[in-house]
Amino acid sequence: MSTYAVVPERPLAIGDEAPNFDLASTEDVVLMLRDEVPRTAVVLYFFADPAAERVRRDLAALSRHRDAFQRRRAKALAVAPSPLAELKLLQRELGLTLPLLHDDRGFLAVYGVAPPSGDAAGGERPAAPALFVVDRRQRLLWLANPVAAVEEALPQIDKLLAAQPSPTALYPRSVVNRLVDRWVNR
Repeated sequence: MSTYAVVPERPLAIGDEAPNFDLASTEDVVLMLRDEVPRTAVVLYFFADPAAERVRRDLAALSRHRDAFQRRRAKALAVAPSPLAELKLLQRELGLTLPLLHDDRGFLAVYGVAPPSGDAAGGERPAAPALFVVDRRQRLLWLANPVAAVEEALPQIDKLLAAQPSPTALYPRSVVNRLVDRWVNR
């Protein structure tokens, strides 16, 4: 695994390369962004407070949208700094079908998701949730940091994902021809 994340000098923008990560997931595997994106576009949801009602609604909306994402050759991942055991509990409690990733090395900050300076009582407030869409070339297609509500963003994300080429569109023609030849002439 890599060490701690390095915060970029400027905020991420559409068209930028999405910072890679390798994080432990509630599925008991380490997920790496660069391993996911060649096969599928990735919808990343970053959150800090798993107890927040808004976060729970957003996660439930992403989970309900799983089949629509699969039809568009996309996958949702949620990332939080909460301990893995707490994320597994949240996943079971809400019946979530998407992996929750434990951000133990500060990738929220790399993606520009940082907590506000503090509230009126002087305490720290958790960062507002953010939503990113990463294409198969690991480029940011869309971002909302912070995101108003996932449910409201899903139609726009669906439209964006529908316009993406198939995963094989990026393959060189010679590779596609070899694969088709093998399939046809078996």
